[in-house]
Amino acid sequence: MFEITPYPSFSWSLSRHKTLTSCARKYGYEYYFSHNGWLSYNVEPYHQHVYRLKKLQSMPILFGQIVHHLIEQSINDYLQTGKVPTLDELVNRARGQLNAAFIDSTRHVDLWRHKPNKFYMMQEIYYVGKLNPELIQDYKERLTAVFENFLNSETFQQITAQKGSLRIGEPEQFRSMKIEGIQVFVVMDFHYYDEIADKWIIIDWKTGGESDDDRQQLALYAYYVQQKYRVNLEQIDVYNEYLLTGKRKKYAFTAFDMDNILHTFQRSVLEMKKYQADIFSNEPVDVEDFEQTLEKWHCKGCNFKELCAQK
Repeated sequence: MFEITPYPSFSWSLSRHKTLTSCARKYGYEYYFSHNGWLSYNVEPYHQHVYRLKKLQSMPILFGQIVHHLIEQSINDYLQTGKVPTLDELVNRARGQLNAAFIDSTRHVDLWRHKPNKFYMMQEIYYVGKLNPELIQDYKERLTAVFENFLNSETFQQITAQKGSLRIGEPEQFRSMKIEGIQVFVVMDFHYYDEIADKWIIIDWKTGGESDDDRQQLALYAYYVQQKYRVNLEQIDVYNEYLLTGKRKKYAFTAFDMDNILHTFQRSVLEMKKYQADIFSNEPVDVEDFEQTLEKWHCKGCNFKELCAQK
């Protein structure tokens, strides 16, 4: 049963860690001051407003979410029915969802204000009032590339060739583990066990370019699979599938990488605890005690920039 609590429960994830690293004030808004903002009664308008801003979606984020969702849907449909979607079907579905987000953002603003978790609001439209035509054209062109590369990817080819010998991992929403008593959430795109190779395969679909963070993210996924299924690292193969370019990158991890992940986790948790006024209830310190970043380029694409401008 869902319970309304005055403060959120404390947990850790790589995205939470990255948010704190980029800007403590953003971390405060994202993980504390938006709490209960989805409620329509017995909650301060301030928390509702912060929650609304948290739900803004920039074009790159929205695009990535739609592509990931359709890929997950396509794989599940194939495993159940044996039917492979066509490129046109995937592109048209994605285009329809992007159009729905645009319509929500321009015509259903009041509905979004009342139910920001049920309607879309694009960050660019919220702050600028419109979408840049070049941005629209760019993402229209990306749609064909990402789905063509998905259908031709080694991962999808293997799924269709070896359907009977693959054991698919549990759905994304259930992925969490405890490290040192703390709930750690792992948002992994796709993983499965290949009976023929006797290996666990982890796949991370990327709709953007390569990043320095990719390796650390995948090391956490490998740690999760290692712990959950009690297997050696040698039994885990990890891949990035870069859908814009069609490039596939394999990673091999060692015990040193696992130690690094634990070290990052421990340091990060210590840093997060500085922003707890009460470690038992996870009540936060005052919003002013969450420092704003000095690297102002972070602010440009931040959902919460209007709150900082008001200070």
